[in-house]
Amino acid sequence: MSTEFPMEEGEPIGGENEELFEKLRELGFMVAPQGEAVIFSREGEQARVGPRTDYVLPLSEMEHLKEQLTGPVKPLQDYFGFMSPSNGWFEVTVTSQRRAGRSRLFDPILGRVGSDGVECRHRNGTPMLSVEPPGRYQGQPAVNAIHVSDVGTNVCIELSWASPCGILFGYPNGRLSNSAPPRFISSLSLKVDFGSTQAEAALLSQGMQLVDSIIFELNVRNRLAIEPLRRAEEEREFRRRRYEHTDSARFPQISLQREVSELFSFAESARDNPPLAFLSFYQVLEYFFPYAVRRNAMRKMRKEIADPFFSGSSDQAILRLLAVAESATNASEVTQISTLISDSVRSDRILDFLDDDERRSHFGKNGPISGVEAINAKNPHKTIAAQVSDRIYRIRNRIVHAKDDPKYADVRVLLPKSREAFALGPDIELIRLLAIEVIIDSQVG
Repeated sequence: MSTEFPMEEGEPIGGENEELFEKLRELGFMVAPQGEAVIFSREGEQARVGPRTDYVLPLSEMEHLKEQLTGPVKPLQDYFGFMSPSNGWFEVTVTSQRRAGRSRLFDPILGRVGSDGVECRHRNGTPMLSVEPPGRYQGQPAVNAIHVSDVGTNVCIELSWASPCGILFGYPNGRLSNSAPPRFISSLSLKVDFGSTQAEAALLSQGMQLVDSIIFELNVRNRLAIEPLRRAEEEREFRRRRYEHTDSARFPQISLQREVSELFSFAESARDNPPLAFLSFYQVLEYFFPYAVRRNAMRKMRKEIADPFFSGSSDQAILRLLAVAESATNASEVTQISTLISDSVRSDRILDFLDDDERRSHFGKNGPISGVEAINAKNPHKTIAAQVSDRIYRIRNRIVHAKDDPKYADVRVLLPKSREAFALGPDIELIRLLAIEVIIDSQVG
């Protein structure tokens, strides 16, 4: 999506701000002054709004922006925000966890939570930069700047409207129209000012540690639930694939257990929380574990009994039956899921699912999910069902196990809002397919 910015004939492109605009162009921005605002775009930014994203800043903020860009700035890799090592500055866009959509940027509680009152260089000298929106924003209550300081380290943290540079490296805020002036939308950010030059790695590590810590304390002490806005959450591929379907409804031919129906429905509704969606589809499979193990055990027992050499008076024959029963009783979870998928899921359905370049890449050795089984349809040593079983089980373990114990080092927790979590889409579609296959298989006994 591209946007044209109409200019008056003969209007200077940068004027007195040309040096600043040139620096921004070096940072990958396209710059277009328009009236009392400046519009910035970044070609190729992979965000939900499209391949091109727009940012709006009031023209009056250019001096403040120039001030922030006196030293090198580095966009944060995992969050919307930036850091300036030479200035010891760290800033990340935050949103409310309790509100939907972009209105999550605001929370009425912000109107009542106060600062700590500790005197610091910002209260006695220059306040932290922040771009106030014009008037009360969309009828929201006033937003206080929550400013806290540590006398011992000289570090200050502030939750307030984003700084000019914080807006530029935050979530795209442009609201553009060919028939109206560009509309400026502000956002909230957490700012950490260390007060002195910092090494880049230390600034990133300590900045995020302080952000995580104050977010926790604001939640526990002040009932203010905010979170940093993650790039992975906004950069997800929202385009849905075309899945097999028909346009005609029918009277239901499947008799579904109520628990299974609710779990499946909940999994579909939890798409905005990929780990939860995955676990909910896994619970559908889990529901059928005992059924699959019993059916497998009974088939083995019938085969033993049907053996022409079977004899009820033979201790060995009876022991073989007992071994089958014991194996079914003590089957581990990984054995149960392997049994279920091997017996209930048609291999050709899995192979058809994997017959896609993007999916082959996702499920390959270099896919985005670490610590799990790669799936290779041509693997001569392991069946496709066994590979899928192992992958599904390992992902499940990475989601549910968060133990701080060296012996679980190879089961690194898959954090709910990590890049890996938001890359789970193909795995969710795979486990959804398995759930459907298992439900269909349960109808035929």
